[in-house]
Amino acid sequence: MDLYLFYTILHLHLHTYMDSITQIVLGAAVGEVILGKRIGNKGMLLGAIAGTIPDLDVLTSLFNDDPIFRLRMHRAYSHSMFTHFLLALPLAWLSQKWIMGRETKNSPKIPLGFSRWYWFWFLGLFTHAVLDCFTTYGTRLFLPFTDYQVAFNNISVVDPLYTLPFMFILMVCLFIKRNHPKRNQIAWLSIYVSSAYMLATFGLKYIAHSKFKSTIGNHIQSDKSFELNTTPTIFNAVLWAAVATTNDSLYVAEYSFLNRSIPIKWTGYARHLELEKEFESADFKTLIWFADGNYFIQKNEDNSISIFNTKWGRSQFDETAPEKAFIFYFKAKKLNDKVVLESIQPKLDGKMFNEALRKLGERIGI
Repeated sequence: MDLYLFYTILHLHLHTYMDSITQIVLGAAVGEVILGKRIGNKGMLLGAIAGTIPDLDVLTSLFNDDPIFRLRMHRAYSHSMFTHFLLALPLAWLSQKWIMGRETKNSPKIPLGFSRWYWFWFLGLFTHAVLDCFTTYGTRLFLPFTDYQVAFNNISVVDPLYTLPFMFILMVCLFIKRNHPKRNQIAWLSIYVSSAYMLATFGLKYIAHSKFKSTIGNHIQSDKSFELNTTPTIFNAVLWAAVATTNDSLYVAEYSFLNRSIPIKWTGYARHLELEKEFESADFKTLIWFADGNYFIQKNEDNSISIFNTKWGRSQFDETAPEKAFIFYFKAKKLNDKVVLESIQPKLDGKMFNEALRKLGERIGI
């Protein structure tokens, strides 16, 4: 199995499930610090539910499995902060009515009021969307006012070094009495540790970005402006990918902090943006919007075109052929004056997963 198949599995299949674990942990932490003293482990459970709700938008694929539809729906209104402001109101009312904290001689005799419930639900939902903004996918945080994808591109959608310490430290709280002062301290410790790692990825991004910027000038004429996008690769914040775009060309490269013996080597592609007008349609515009400028087009012998989304860089680092190098790959062709888009995906073979993981590890330098 080459890394193209490996990345396809990870981004299109594991993203939904593994990223959800991180969101469950974050939601549980919110539930613990806001509700833990009052209702104990129930706070974590409710927080985990709150942290899961925004990603229920994936259920729309049960009714429409079109990949373009999924691009429009995922991380859309369910991730909007304005949706969270409104949705927290009925959830808080229901919680106050049905989930009351039981008072005992060892717990504070302060009822759980509507405002506390509201802030719990709002933060449980909103922190999910905020965390997604740090990843390499993009989140429409400000819908319905703008379709802009907020993406800081400093952490992968699946990064065990963020999730696992966060989860294991927080789990200690499950074995401590709810009114014990150490419980709240440990909950905050889990948040501090995960936040420290998140901040560290910004530092790594800055260094990697500077490395890429110092070498791209050898490939782009000095009189041309360019955009440089830097993202971590899957599972880590050590191996970084870069995409540099001009109006007519696109370049990709990789850099590993642990494997500096491999120099930064840029591979270029002609963008052929003039082909957009010929195949313009609503679905085509969705593809271009999602790529956020990180794409190029290739014309095929049958007069169709291939659109390559490069926003995560290459999937197979030693490949230059577009069909093997990038995750999102669509073909557009005309049928009876109508533009039809086809998602091209290889057949998946899980038996080859370990080999692909080994190759990724080698490129990282571990």
